[in-house]
Amino acid sequence: MNLRSFVVPAACGCALAAGLFVAPAEIRAEDGDAIEIGDIYVVGTRRPVRSTADTPAPIDLIGGEDFTDQGSTDLPDLMRTLVPSYNVSTQPISDAATFIRPANLRGFGPDQTLVFVNGKRRHRAAVISWLGNGLSEGAQGPDIGVIPAIALKRVEVLRDTASAQYGSDAIAGVMNFVLKDRPDGGVVEAQWGRTYEGDGAAYRLAGNVGVPLGEGGFANLSAQWRESEPTVRSVQRSDAAGLIAGGNTHVRQPYAQIWGQPDVSGDYTVFVNSGFEMNESAEVYAFGNFANRETEGGFFFRHPNKREGVFMFDIDPAPGSHARDRRRLVGDLDPNDGRSCPNKVIKPARNEYFSPEDVAAFGVSNPGCFVFNQRFPGGFTPQFKGEVSDHAATAGLRGAFASGLTWDASYTMGQNKIDFSMRDTVNATLGLQTPTQFELGSYTQTEQTANLDLTYEVDVAAFDSPLHTAVGAEWRREQFEITAGEPKSWQEGPFARDGFVTGANGFSGFSDNVAGSWSRSNVAGYVDLEADVTERLTVGTMGRVEHFDDFDTTADAKFGALYRVNDNLGLRGSASTGFRAPTVGQQNVRNVTTAFSGGELVQRGTIPPTCAEARLKGGKPLQPEESVTFTVGAVAEAGPFTVTADYYRIDVEGRLALSANQDLTDAETAMVGDGGCLPAGDIDEFRYFTNGLDTRTQGVDLVASVDLPPVAPVLEAGDTELVFVGNWTRTAVTKHDPEALNPLVWISGQQRRTGKRIVQLEDALPKFRFNATLRHEQERWSAFARVNYFGSYSEYHADEDSLLFHPGSEITLDVEGSYKPMPGVELSLGAENVLGNFPDENPFATELGSKYPESSPMGFAGGFYYARARYTF
Repeated sequence: MNLRSFVVPAACGCALAAGLFVAPAEIRAEDGDAIEIGDIYVVGTRRPVRSTADTPAPIDLIGGEDFTDQGSTDLPDLMRTLVPSYNVSTQPISDAATFIRPANLRGFGPDQTLVFVNGKRRHRAAVISWLGNGLSEGAQGPDIGVIPAIALKRVEVLRDTASAQYGSDAIAGVMNFVLKDRPDGGVVEAQWGRTYEGDGAAYRLAGNVGVPLGEGGFANLSAQWRESEPTVRSVQRSDAAGLIAGGNTHVRQPYAQIWGQPDVSGDYTVFVNSGFEMNESAEVYAFGNFANRETEGGFFFRHPNKREGVFMFDIDPAPGSHARDRRRLVGDLDPNDGRSCPNKVIKPARNEYFSPEDVAAFGVSNPGCFVFNQRFPGGFTPQFKGEVSDHAATAGLRGAFASGLTWDASYTMGQNKIDFSMRDTVNATLGLQTPTQFELGSYTQTEQTANLDLTYEVDVAAFDSPLHTAVGAEWRREQFEITAGEPKSWQEGPFARDGFVTGANGFSGFSDNVAGSWSRSNVAGYVDLEADVTERLTVGTMGRVEHFDDFDTTADAKFGALYRVNDNLGLRGSASTGFRAPTVGQQNVRNVTTAFSGGELVQRGTIPPTCAEARLKGGKPLQPEESVTFTVGAVAEAGPFTVTADYYRIDVEGRLALSANQDLTDAETAMVGDGGCLPAGDIDEFRYFTNGLDTRTQGVDLVASVDLPPVAPVLEAGDTELVFVGNWTRTAVTKHDPEALNPLVWISGQQRRTGKRIVQLEDALPKFRFNATLRHEQERWSAFARVNYFGSYSEYHADEDSLLFHPGSEITLDVEGSYKPMPGVELSLGAENVLGNFPDENPFATELGSKYPESSPMGFAGGFYYARARYTF
């Protein structure tokens, strides 16, 4: 985008596009006490002692107790309840996305929202999402699931593009997780819950304690242990049911394939936040974490008469024909014994039962021959596991000189690693002696950040306040590493000659030619100016220049203004440019996974766009995504009633997407020769990242709150509040590369051009979401009820072109009641989705066994009830 052509009209329109977001007068701290908003430093402005009522951008403040007073134990699910434009789903059978679930703010991917902890950039996760209904496909965002709710003092959500302030990734906004900093006291919690169906039991033990460090210092420690059992919301697949009806007693029952939330175990995390006053003008601070968890879920069922490369072999169709001719795949133990095996000649019926005793009946009478039906007569379903470890540390010094110049210097290091493994699967090229459990290798993401921030107030006679000036510099280094798996997880065994597929079936281990480490560095400088030009008008402007060693220099600007019409009405607006640099992982990742495509399981590879194979299909070096954002809002207050409305428009150019699935002709393969970089093993198709989309996202955030008067006899004492928070968001693809993103595919026997990726970007999430919460608090007891509305959306089930359907809107109800039998002790009972609602049933349920839409924004576990005990000291 042309920065100059944007800046001039934006500057002129800035004063007209102004607004004010007014938050409630206070939020609840971790101990239930009120925190005055006017005393809080918030993300989105570097001007000190600003409240959300005095910033040119909309900011939501959520108290820590709003997170701990819920039934969910995972922070992404808690955020979904409290921020309506934030969406996250269960992610069953989604490769690594099952382990670190991608979340979406305002319809953008998880790597298009910048995440802070205590105002410092949080490192991203090692996981790159490959599945998940397309919207987050290829995204690599932070893992906020490692943050325990009990560690949070508050969460600040800046609902505005902020690249000019904070750099890459802040296209959708910024989330700042502020850790508790109490120097004394603490809290211990125990929570248990499970679904109405009797599965999915969740356990959580958590504690927080603060201790003083000298005079004016503190150390605050939070720890959490959590486990959740899997859920099952499946039906038996029709093909598995056919096998059972045909007499196959080896098929897994009651379901060959499981759809539901995965099994989470060994989930523990520790956070430390500390500060110490060195003298009256300087302090040292440090915070960090260590976390670990294991997650396991299932993959697609391998049908014993269908899975190509293990049980079957596909003969190329005759010219002009598209009918598939599938034959039994037979391995020859000794090709030099003078006896041949009837390879590729036995054609079974779809549901024909082929037991080990039936080998001779199908012509495999030579003892030197084998078929995998001998070992897996009922097929098999791989189980995929990821162990995530995450640690980070930040240390810094900050203070002020007598002149009024303040300074803050800090260094942050963070690392996220995921080790992949799989069981109940095979490397078919190793024959019947194949292991059934494999260590597949790992991804590791490591980031380092150093910051220097300076602020100074300059007196300007013409202004109603001093000109608050902030300048700073930042250095970052990002590294992505792939570690090879055990050789048997990816090596080509002797039976590759017979047509068996190479690598651990489901997710091939990372081979030696895939393993490696890649890194890049960038430096940035910024300037930030803000002042009250008049008593009623506040204007801010900021700019940032950032240079990456693998990209050109980027420059971004932002203008914001706040106009107070009177004490009861305010207007606010902003205009800004933004960007997101492709991650090092997105530029260099290579992997092979098994995906559902065209009604069959295929081996799908992902390679860098600069590889020779990708360049033959149009691949180019990746460039940063660039955005232009406009916001405008208004607020009205009348006594106890407050309502705010904010409109935003975000245009993104060169948005990253994964290309269409590609394959190479024999001639193209010869052209690549030894210069290719496809992972080891058999690959049916491959894809790469591309800057292939331009999008426009528009939306409205609506917030209304009212303090209700006492109602006799139940609510005549205490405080009662009703809060409504709603969001409408619509994304449209304004430009795209039709060759890369709309491939020709076969649907219902006809070749069609599909717009799947466009549909997913535009319709995979509800356009409208809201919740309304009624909360009442008295001295000994409290309660709340929350109504949640989720609008309709679209799903390509299992990311398959032919399995498109449109689940309708849903409403759920959450309730909780708490009682304090004695000082410091609180007992709570509650239920999420207390009416036990489910999303619309999947019309393709028997195809793959999923009873409900896998991407349902409300989840598909049904009702969940829980009990919690809390002791505060």
